[in-house]
Amino acid sequence: MQQGGSNPLISRRDGLMEAEVDGEMVGLHVESGTCYGFNGTAYRIWQLVEQPLHLSELCAALSQEYDVDPATCETDVRALLDDLGRDGLVTVSQP
Repeated sequence: MQQGGSNPLISRRDGLMEAEVDGEMVGLHVESGTCYGFNGTAYRIWQLVEQPLHLSELCAALSQEYDVDPATCETDVRALLDDLGRDGLVTVSQP
Protein backbone atom coordinates (compact mmCIF):
# COMPACT_ATOMS: atom_id res chain seq x y z
CA MET A 1 0.00 0.00 0.00
CA GLN A 2 1.32 3.42 -0.92
CA GLN A 3 2.55 5.54 2.01
CA GLY A 4 1.18 8.99 2.80
CA GLY A 5 -1.35 11.15 1.00
CA SER A 6 -3.94 8.53 0.18
CA ASN A 7 -6.85 7.64 2.41
CA PRO A 8 -7.92 4.22 1.14
CA LEU A 9 -11.11 2.45 2.12
CA ILE A 10 -10.43 -0.82 3.92
CA SER A 11 -12.99 -3.64 3.69
CA ARG A 12 -12.91 -7.15 5.08
CA ARG A 13 -13.48 -10.01 2.68
CA ASP A 14 -15.52 -13.08 3.46
CA GLY A 15 -14.01 -16.49 4.03
CA LEU A 16 -12.25 -16.23 7.39
CA MET A 17 -13.64 -18.36 10.19
CA GLU A 18 -12.53 -16.83 13.47
CA ALA A 19 -12.52 -17.46 17.19
CA GLU A 20 -11.31 -15.37 20.11
CA VAL A 21 -8.79 -17.00 22.43
CA ASP A 22 -7.54 -15.02 25.44
CA GLY A 23 -8.06 -11.62 23.79
CA GLU A 24 -6.43 -12.68 20.55
CA MET A 25 -7.93 -14.13 17.38
CA VAL A 26 -7.33 -17.40 15.63
CA GLY A 27 -8.65 -17.57 12.10
CA LEU A 28 -8.90 -20.11 9.31
CA HIS A 29 -9.12 -18.91 5.72
CA VAL A 30 -11.61 -21.32 4.20
CA GLU A 31 -10.40 -21.12 0.59
CA SER A 32 -6.68 -21.46 1.23
CA GLY A 33 -6.75 -23.54 4.42
CA THR A 34 -4.33 -21.07 6.00
CA CYS A 35 -4.46 -20.47 9.77
CA TYR A 36 -3.82 -17.02 11.24
CA GLY A 37 -3.07 -15.76 14.70
CA PHE A 38 -3.83 -12.10 15.39
CA ASN A 39 -2.36 -10.45 18.48
CA GLY A 40 -4.59 -8.11 20.48
CA THR A 41 -3.87 -5.05 18.36
CA ALA A 42 -4.29 -6.83 15.01
CA TYR A 43 -7.51 -8.35 16.33
CA ARG A 44 -8.77 -4.88 17.25
CA ILE A 45 -8.00 -3.64 13.73
CA TRP A 46 -9.86 -6.65 12.34
CA GLN A 47 -12.86 -5.78 14.52
CA LEU A 48 -12.81 -2.13 13.46
CA VAL A 49 -12.85 -2.97 9.74
CA GLU A 50 -15.88 -5.24 10.09
CA GLN A 51 -17.62 -2.32 8.38
CA PRO A 52 -15.59 -0.53 5.69
CA LEU A 53 -13.45 2.31 7.09
CA HIS A 54 -11.04 4.80 5.60
CA LEU A 55 -7.47 4.53 6.82
CA SER A 56 -7.75 7.91 8.56
CA GLU A 57 -10.82 6.74 10.52
CA LEU A 58 -9.10 3.50 11.48
CA CYS A 59 -5.96 5.29 12.69
CA ALA A 60 -8.01 7.89 14.59
CA ALA A 61 -9.85 5.13 16.46
CA LEU A 62 -6.62 3.29 17.24
CA SER A 63 -4.87 6.47 18.41
CA GLN A 64 -7.70 7.03 20.90
CA GLU A 65 -7.46 3.46 22.23
CA TYR A 66 -3.69 3.01 22.23
CA ASP A 67 -0.76 5.22 23.19
CA VAL A 68 0.60 5.63 19.66
CA ASP A 69 1.46 8.68 17.61
CA PRO A 70 -0.42 9.07 14.31
CA ALA A 71 2.60 8.54 12.03
CA THR A 72 3.64 5.30 13.74
CA CYS A 73 0.03 4.12 13.76
CA GLU A 74 -0.36 4.70 10.03
CA THR A 75 2.94 2.99 9.19
CA ASP A 76 2.11 -0.07 11.30
CA VAL A 77 -1.49 -0.31 10.07
CA ARG A 78 -0.40 -0.03 6.43
CA ALA A 79 2.10 -2.88 6.97
CA LEU A 80 -0.62 -5.10 8.46
CA LEU A 81 -3.07 -4.21 5.69
CA ASP A 82 -0.43 -5.06 3.08
CA ASP A 83 -0.11 -8.54 4.61
CA LEU A 84 -3.86 -9.02 4.91
CA GLY A 85 -4.40 -7.79 1.37
CA ARG A 86 -1.79 -10.17 -0.08
CA ASP A 87 -3.57 -13.03 1.67
CA GLY A 88 -6.98 -11.93 0.32
CA LEU A 89 -8.45 -11.07 3.72
CA VAL A 90 -9.06 -7.38 3.04
CA THR A 91 -9.46 -5.09 0.06
CA VAL A 92 -7.85 -1.67 0.03
CA SER A 93 -9.55 0.70 -2.39
CA GLN A 94 -7.71 3.89 -3.32
CA PRO A 95 -9.83 7.06 -3.48
